[in-house]
Amino acid sequence: MSEKFVTFYKNPKIEILFGFYGGKPVPTKQDKFKPLQAFELDDDGNETEIKNLYERKDDKNSIQEMKDLVSEYSREAFKEKGIIKMPALVEVVLSFSVKEKRFKEVDIDNLSKTVLDGLTGVAFEDDSQVSSLIVNKHIHDMKIDALFIGVTELNEENKGFSNDIKLFGEKEWE
Repeated sequence: MSEKFVTFYKNPKIEILFGFYGGKPVPTKQDKFKPLQAFELDDDGNETEIKNLYERKDDKNSIQEMKDLVSEYSREAFKEKGIIKMPALVEVVLSFSVKEKRFKEVDIDNLSKTVLDGLTGVAFEDDSQVSSLIVNKHIHDMKIDALFIGVTELNEENKGFSNDIKLFGEKEWE
């Protein structure tokens, strides 16, 4: 059996790139609650299901653990550069690999918030510095959870991806 090696190259528009795969899924505040199946009885004894009723899950520390993990990886990735100080602006690119069930359950904005909280104070001083946030979630071919994070300090030399993303223009598209 021969082993196959693949070389990956960082996109030059991304200044710092890091991540991890094969661990726990990135938790969100959505994950703190689970739907509760409850019914209401009317005077005639008929049951009606009560919708939108939730109870808190037992594992409350998973969000903080993920923030700490993101901070730990950020500290290592930003060891040479150091924290991006205000008023500098940053672009953050997040790529979430999730399993199929999770893909259907979790909102991408909630995934992003957990990671941004972990980056704040380590990669950049405050998340108000994030002027561009590019996020995707996808189902990984190997059915694993993974997170890759790209952070770029925006400046004249590196404007990130934001200048390439346009929804409309003054001329017809080619």
